Amino acid sequence: MTLGVGLLPIVPILLLPFILIIFVIVFPLWIVALGVVGLILLIVVGADSVARAMNVHSLEPAARGMRVAFRWVLTFGGLARSQAEREAEAAPITHR
Repeated sequence: MTLGVGLLPIVPILLLPFILIIFVIVFPLWIVALGVVGLILLIVVGADSVARAMNVHSLEPAARGMRVAFRWVLTFGGLARSQAEREAEAAPITHR
């Protein structure tokens, strides 16, 4: 029992490189990616709304794809999706 307690102070030192990598490299890159994809999403959705006002529906697939891409970036590549989203995705789609 005392062997595990003796090693306890070493654990934060061993985890420090992983914490630094996540907060110094991964998190800022995620913020930049979120900003870039968000800006592109705004441009595409704005162009789609202008096109729909002129009764042109050719940009709807691009706007839908950008929404999916933004959601993917927002959830760290799908890692942070909720259980409800996973169940809704797995549910069979019925057409009437």
